Amino acid sequence: MNPWMESVYYKSPVFFQNLAVTAMGFKLRNERYRVAGEKKLAELIKTQYFSADQMLKYQSEAFVKIAQHAINNTAFYNNWASRNGIVAGDIKSIEDLNLFPVIEKSYIRENAQEFRAQPISGKSKQFTLHTSGTTGTPLSVYTDQDSRSEHYAFFSRLRSWYGLQPVDRRATMFGRIIMPASQKEPPFWRYDAINKNLLMSSYHLKNENLIHYYNTLIDYKPQEIFSYPSSIVQLADFIIKENLKPIKLKLLMTTAEHLHNHQREKLARAFDAPIVNQYGCTEMAFFASTLPSGDFCLHPEHGIAEVRDSSGALQDGGEGELVVTGLVNFSMPVIRYVIGDNVELGTYNNNGFMQLLDVQGRKDDVIYMRDGTPVGRLDPIFKGGSGIKAAQIFQSEDGNVELRILPDDSYSESLGVALKNELIKRVGCDCVINLVLVNEIEKSKNGKFKSVVSRFVRTI
Repeated sequence: MNPWMESVYYKSPVFFQNLAVTAMGFKLRNERYRVAGEKKLAELIKTQYFSADQMLKYQSEAFVKIAQHAINNTAFYNNWASRNGIVAGDIKSIEDLNLFPVIEKSYIRENAQEFRAQPISGKSKQFTLHTSGTTGTPLSVYTDQDSRSEHYAFFSRLRSWYGLQPVDRRATMFGRIIMPASQKEPPFWRYDAINKNLLMSSYHLKNENLIHYYNTLIDYKPQEIFSYPSSIVQLADFIIKENLKPIKLKLLMTTAEHLHNHQREKLARAFDAPIVNQYGCTEMAFFASTLPSGDFCLHPEHGIAEVRDSSGALQDGGEGELVVTGLVNFSMPVIRYVIGDNVELGTYNNNGFMQLLDVQGRKDDVIYMRDGTPVGRLDPIFKGGSGIKAAQIFQSEDGNVELRILPDDSYSESLGVALKNELIKRVGCDCVINLVLVNEIEKSKNGKFKSVVSRFVRTI
């Protein structure tokens, strides 16, 4: 949203803000729930009952299709194939995955156009998404309406396991700014009528406001809550502390952050609902979730997973950097793509779903306001931003915050000001926020990058 539109939106009555949110919801629904997605969902309902051998055959055929497409229609894979004397027809099975090079995220970030496929005649319109991911580094992702809709079919299948339609009455708590951080009185939510979605602010979850969130959810009676763990756990803590009646749902789904066991236990006490964690990426290169069995697994129809161990070797299981081959996004196919997270892969179940035993790349700290209120996920401020190689938000013991930017050649002072303003919108003005340009961003003792680091100790 540009500054002028944002200013008009904030000054408008809630009724008109709801209309604006619904208008955006119409756009998103048109991207996510199309005929292509309906067909994909029907297919997924069948493939979920495949045997492991049937699923491997499905994966192999899907890989051949997207790999041949990548060679024929993207500059990177076409050039790679030409240099190595390979033509699309040489790719005949999933075994040929071993022919392909490993692609680092940094390379795709700098050369995204090389991975953009030529539009297919008669196919849906291409558009661009943005992600910051776990490295704090912005990345442009190209997709099209049909690929995007097929990706969302995996969410629809997941919801179907719990008796939900693709679009049912839900409440969400994510990183969207739907009102100024300075707002002190409810409502701290806006309503998207087209998607039956009550968008609840993650940036107003102060102790004195939580009763309003609780009462609104009791009255609204959502069938699903979809949230960052760090946001919904704040409400769970309040429900438990105040000994309030658990909120009954068909599904409570978390995403984008690591869901710790102690957080899951709190959610189970505060909500009468199955608790599901979902894990994926804007690049649409893989999709993982909790299954009804309780196992956390990769959905094999969405992508192929490998790990790169400490020696640099690629393995089908064990611990290492997650390397994925997407089977869904035909506008930007990525093969053997290093996603930036460290994971531990387990074994396949009887239906060919691979267990994901641990995800180590999303365990960021939480930033707090001075009154002890946790602030929701902050990486959305970097989405869509060029001009930075990496970024980190650091909070010191005194509560002040540094926005650490590792700039690239296209960085500008105006970009720094814009990023700082986006951070202020989320954190508020009760702490000092400094923008610092750095030559490198220090990693943790185990060599992992953390996009959010907090040394602040709450006193409440």
